[in-house]
Amino acid sequence: MNTHRDSGSINTSKSSTKHRKTGEFVARESLFTELFCISHINCVRNGFIAGFILMVLRHLVDDLLHYGRLNWTFELLFLAFGQLHIVIIIWSIMTLCTTFIVYYGTYIWANNRKFSGTSLKLYDIIWLLIYICYIMGLLIIPYWQVNKYQLPFACATTVILEQLRQLMKTHSFVRENAGKIISQPNKSTDPLLSSEFSHFNQYLYFLYAPTLIFRDVYPRTSTIRWNVVFKMFGQYLTCGFLVYHILAYSWMPVFARCFTETDLTLKSAITSIFDLILPGVLIIILCYYGFFYCWLIGFAELLRFADRMFHADWWNSASSVTFWRTWNIIVHDWLYAYVYEDLSKLCSGKKTLPIICVTILSAILHEYWLTIVSGIFYPVLFVWYGLFGMLLRFAFPRSKGPLWSLFFLLMIPVYFATVAYLYALEMSIRYFPWNRQTFENVMVKNGNESKVDL
Repeated sequence: MNTHRDSGSINTSKSSTKHRKTGEFVARESLFTELFCISHINCVRNGFIAGFILMVLRHLVDDLLHYGRLNWTFELLFLAFGQLHIVIIIWSIMTLCTTFIVYYGTYIWANNRKFSGTSLKLYDIIWLLIYICYIMGLLIIPYWQVNKYQLPFACATTVILEQLRQLMKTHSFVRENAGKIISQPNKSTDPLLSSEFSHFNQYLYFLYAPTLIFRDVYPRTSTIRWNVVFKMFGQYLTCGFLVYHILAYSWMPVFARCFTETDLTLKSAITSIFDLILPGVLIIILCYYGFFYCWLIGFAELLRFADRMFHADWWNSASSVTFWRTWNIIVHDWLYAYVYEDLSKLCSGKKTLPIICVTILSAILHEYWLTIVSGIFYPVLFVWYGLFGMLLRFAFPRSKGPLWSLFFLLMIPVYFATVAYLYALEMSIRYFPWNRQTFENVMVKNGNESKVDL
């Protein structure tokens, strides 16, 4: 692998994220890219590939033996991506607004700050209210459209995740430029470090760059390796196919029980959750590899974005703090820079309240996404992600050794499968209420049966 492409080339990063400064961009390769250069690690990847091939072959051979032909159906795929044209329209309108209204609105504010004293404060407050109204509109209108057209799961997920991405990018751009304009001018003679308002081409590049932290200049590579681009996006599509295969043939039969079984018991609930865990592990691996490696590296290569550290070795995390810091560096940087640090300044350097606010905000955003795409408010995700995550954060802030890593690796698939099952069960109860029981009723019934036995 050529890691010396130019002066801004991508170099291997041996430093831990403990020594990484938030918002600092350095030319470096992805951790996965470095690991796959090790033959033993690459052998593990090949083992997973072989396992997935055997999984697909198993269904292929089974269909040929029983039906004499392939019996693969893509009804679930067509159902999940129905009304895709509406998604394209919503995304286009959001993107146009984020591209032009945000940039030129911020530019007009910055270019006309020619007042002083009370007039300047009033001028800034008016534009701050305009900015808040725009953010509220960006939150409400896409949600309204998703609800109006009753978009299916995959389409609604696309709209909501893109909405949140553009919202965070918008805030980063406005926040960084507002800081430059309000603060004293930068006396540096380097034009790249000028405190002047950012150019439109810099903002346009940022909108599609794989980062949520705005900078006028990022480390760039000199060329685009098109073979890497096609390889990454090809692997991303392959991961998508495998995830669909697991969902259709491993998860959906378990979910079907939620809609067909009228006599729900605690025993059947536990059995269903454990039936979801192993396929869930494969889904987690494929989704994480597909997005944080294939999708982001593909875009980074296409845009010559040289900093490829989108995650660290979260699987070796020996404390909850390390896990939250390393599993999604892109979102962590945004939360740290624009929520934690800003709140720390307001709290005179105190850390407890900013940490709580960051955890709760993250949990709210996750719950917001799942509530919109599922059409029901069932705050299991908020409880697991927010309250349980906060408990771990304050109860075990320091490294607890290798057993702590094992605990995380056990809890992630259990949490994933449990949340998926509870949402499927709740949806079956709400949409097919006849002769159905809630999970709480099942717990009460089993408790009463145990008392009778005693």
